Amino acid sequence: MNRTGFASFTAIVIMIPLVTSPAEAQHRRPPAPAAHGDAGVLPVTDSRELTRTHLSLDGQALPSARYQPQPSARSAPGATPPVGTVRSWVGLNDTDHDLYRKDYTLRAVGKHIEVWVAKDLAFPEGDCRKDPVEVTDAQVADLVDQFDNTIYPLETATFSTPPNRSGAKPGMEGDFSGDGDKTVTLVDNVRDDNFYHFPERPTYIAGFFSAQLNELFDRNVMTIDAYDWKHRLGADPKNEPTDDLCTSRPARPRMYEGTFAHEWQHLLEYYIDPNEADWLNEGLSDYAQTLTGYADARIGVYHFGFDSHIACYQGFGNVKTIYNANPRQCGGPQNSLNLWNEGQPNEVLADYGIVYQLMIYLRDQFGAQIITKLHRDAEHHSLDALQAALPEKSKLTDVLHDYQVMTLVDKEVGEPGGTMLGMPRERVVSAGLRSTINLGNPATYNWAGAAPNGADFIRLPRGALKSVTFSGAHTLPPSALAWKLDSGQLFSGNESGTDETAAHQVEVPADDPVLRFTTTYGLEKDFDFGYVTISADGGATYDVVAGDNTVKGPLGPGLTGQAADVKESYDLKAYAGKKVLLGFRYVSDAAVNQGGWHVRDVSIGANKIVSDSLEGWKSPTEWYPVAVHGWHVSLVGLGKRRAAIVPIERAAELNGYPKVVAIVAQDDPTGTVKQYARYTLTVNGVVQPGGGQTPDGDTAVASHGQSTGGKTP
Repeated sequence: MNRTGFASFTAIVIMIPLVTSPAEAQHRRPPAPAAHGDAGVLPVTDSRELTRTHLSLDGQALPSARYQPQPSARSAPGATPPVGTVRSWVGLNDTDHDLYRKDYTLRAVGKHIEVWVAKDLAFPEGDCRKDPVEVTDAQVADLVDQFDNTIYPLETATFSTPPNRSGAKPGMEGDFSGDGDKTVTLVDNVRDDNFYHFPERPTYIAGFFSAQLNELFDRNVMTIDAYDWKHRLGADPKNEPTDDLCTSRPARPRMYEGTFAHEWQHLLEYYIDPNEADWLNEGLSDYAQTLTGYADARIGVYHFGFDSHIACYQGFGNVKTIYNANPRQCGGPQNSLNLWNEGQPNEVLADYGIVYQLMIYLRDQFGAQIITKLHRDAEHHSLDALQAALPEKSKLTDVLHDYQVMTLVDKEVGEPGGTMLGMPRERVVSAGLRSTINLGNPATYNWAGAAPNGADFIRLPRGALKSVTFSGAHTLPPSALAWKLDSGQLFSGNESGTDETAAHQVEVPADDPVLRFTTTYGLEKDFDFGYVTISADGGATYDVVAGDNTVKGPLGPGLTGQAADVKESYDLKAYAGKKVLLGFRYVSDAAVNQGGWHVRDVSIGANKIVSDSLEGWKSPTEWYPVAVHGWHVSLVGLGKRRAAIVPIERAAELNGYPKVVAIVAQDDPTGTVKQYARYTLTVNGVVQPGGGQTPDGDTAVASHGQSTGGKTP
């Protein structure tokens, strides 16, 4: 464990403003309209996620998580202490990104779980929540029972079993020993904004998994918040709502059990594939709530117990009902499957919804074994993992197209006697869902263009359809340059999860083809890298070139570690006499930032390259726009328990349906595209909303059942 910082946290999700890097911000959708009559931003639910951040213990940086199985001596059996034992573990103070030592009492021991409850659960003096935070023995016993008899057997059978960790070699001083087969569960009143500033900050962290805590204690560790177990634990808790946030205690059946099920999948995935894409990891964790029976995705906002993730993805988060008393805009079906948090902060709910619903759809289409394959596949990631899990001859884009249609028609077509014309009914129904779309919500199409591996759902105007035409861009809008100036130098920025390049057109002289520059960098050693790249084909492809001080990196030879005012040189004789694009590419992981990359005094031979301004520097896509891989467009007619799908040239066949919806999808099997692709959909001579403007002379036409190629003509 040679890393500094504290980063790999996952937590039960619901709306919190996230820190956004400049690179992320340029891809972020603008806010969708608020619910009618309300411009506020109150959450759909009051639990939220723990943001990924760098934490410390008592102000001192902790090593990041990197599990390395040790010889059998490390996993030697440990002895869980008797109930009533007091130990010092840690609590989280999320407001200053710090962990602090805290005493907990062992309240119960199950076959696979230890429940430790913090001795201090109180809110600060003056908090308006006057009822004490209590965790009773009966409640603890219920949690133990649910974990031992529901969560553990179901998740280990479907997902995996974590390694035994008995606390034999912790990363800090203290006794954390116990039966390695037991998950340590820390119950605490997590100190977040809600803890200190309620009701101004109404959302709280309901629970989280931290890989760093696993490594710190050499145990498998979960944290669950202690707030209001009386109304949020168990199958039939008390329901005591009021109009006052300080006293309102509505029933949230099995909320904490669902939180535990969600987070425990993250714990399991950490050992199988710690580098899995967020969208797939979160989809599996949400599915864990269905697997364990703590959530029912078939329930909508008009019924008690609806799931907020599913409701937001289907576009019903802004619909007021007696069960959704405080509606707010939280996204909708215009959503990329694999881009995470590309919208406004509260729209992350729809991100969870699209992946949660997909997992249920995949299970219903291909059997529960596909969920197991997705969890256990450490070789493939993201969309590659999904393609690998599909049956032989099944094509990823075809499955996603069917899923998009299902999202729209399932509720009607899936009813007894429901019919589907134009494609097999069984491909667009899901027994674990009753999916439909709130077509009145602008979040079905409102951001210009179609999301990568997502779709716009545009309800067409009433009346006879005489003509429907579609044209889609061949290329994506270019991304803006993310590099900036800092004290007269080119600067990459100092953000986590970054992959940004600044490129400049240069000529490489034949007599002295050597790149020279002075640099200062703080790149987390072996995890963050600075690469020099060269493109000899106008930006279509780039080579990573070696310099005097480069080391082997994931993408080729690069700089890593710490340096100040170092002169670097790179041999470019392979490009001598050519005009090329010179790029500085900064790639950081999702964890620690140590300063970023500064570059100045750039020259190739006698040719000086401007580095004290941004003149001439562009992003790679400004030099060479990314091609749209393909478009897929269908028209769907919807009626009572019936639907039909046709290509756009047969639009008139749907004139007998009360609703007609265009599904416009952008395909990206690479999973690398971040931009929405623009298009024009025209009905009876009138351009429809949602597509944005398509550049003249740069269009592709797609029809039902086809995906156009994305190469620029």
